[in-house]
Amino acid sequence: MTGTLHIVGAGLAGLAAAIAAAKAGTRVVLHEAAGHAGGRCRSFRDEKLDRVIDNGSHLVLGANRTTLAYARAIGGLEAMVAAEPCFPFVDLATGARWTVSPKRLPAGIGEILSALGLPWTRRDETVAGRLGRSRSFTRLWQPMCEAIMNTAPEDASARMFAWTMRKALLGGAVALTPWTFPMGLSAALVAPALATLGSFGAEIQFRRRLLAAAPDILTFDTAEIGLTPEDRVILALPPWALATVLPGACPHMPTRPIVNAHFRLDRPPRLPGDSPFLGLVNAAGHWLFLRGDVLSVTVSAADALADRANDDIAALLWSEAARAIGLPEHPVPMARIMKERRATLAHDQTTIARRPTPVTDIPSVFLAGDWIESPWPCTIEAAISSGLAAARLATGRPGLVFEQ
Repeated sequence: MTGTLHIVGAGLAGLAAAIAAAKAGTRVVLHEAAGHAGGRCRSFRDEKLDRVIDNGSHLVLGANRTTLAYARAIGGLEAMVAAEPCFPFVDLATGARWTVSPKRLPAGIGEILSALGLPWTRRDETVAGRLGRSRSFTRLWQPMCEAIMNTAPEDASARMFAWTMRKALLGGAVALTPWTFPMGLSAALVAPALATLGSFGAEIQFRRRLLAAAPDILTFDTAEIGLTPEDRVILALPPWALATVLPGACPHMPTRPIVNAHFRLDRPPRLPGDSPFLGLVNAAGHWLFLRGDVLSVTVSAADALADRANDDIAALLWSEAARAIGLPEHPVPMARIMKERRATLAHDQTTIARRPTPVTDIPSVFLAGDWIESPWPCTIEAAISSGLAAARLATGRPGLVFEQ
């Protein structure tokens, strides 16, 4: 393309679109309403804990090839660490402990085939409807569903779950290798992207909120930018923000919350097998993540917790974490509770069917975001993949990749 590509939204989808286009020689201007990039996937120094924490704990798997390609293209892979493809779990109701690995799946071949969607899966089938009666439901399929889809198995689409399971389980150890972020999400996925964009001459404007988009003009709260026929626009915004900017571009879609608790401890604890994470079963919390002396607890599909007082949440989640790793339950350590009330879409079949394509009624305007139509649920992989897809459409280069 010969014009300018305006990208609105500097979350991972917007950053991915900007990186792909800028490295291909396109003039890019990136606009962001906040004073920072990263959106719902970033790091910051918390004054209370005096530590750098993420606004949500994340894992990337080897199956997330687009994410790893993006990280490699910006140099962010150097701030990520590949762990062993082993996922330790503890059942707080029974005290049982086990590890899931490519060679040790706590499920029979029949269950695995069913989880993979074989021999066929009905469009309206849920994860619980398909796997709820299996012996390994509580130990494997339920925690996997909640972690990946942020939706209770009773509502989550079995077809989408099967897609993710095929990508992970059929790819062997490489696909199941977890990549962690010991220095934080921003150090790997955000800061290197901004530096790369700067080196390719991209312009980045913070604290610029888009109010309306039209074929010939972008109206921000601080300025109006006219568009030429050669210019293109990518709106990398969440659906609730897009609804006011481009009315009618997307239908109402229900969301699900995630709650994270970050505890600063007196000294770094040790998780089983020196793993950087631990899965919890029969608990309010779902995953423990360890970074130095900060232990983080993630609760997916957290509708039951999101409205509770922060002190109550901290006490509950610390009690579980302490029992899981053998620490005193009292006193509760210094904690920061973070509630992302609209963390992802609800991944039920009705909502999934409503996800729009990246194409809009305005030929020069495209959409990006983890909520755009995709076989992936709303994840880092979905966000980055959507950014790349939107950049391909906007530049007219279907073969566009991150590493030119």
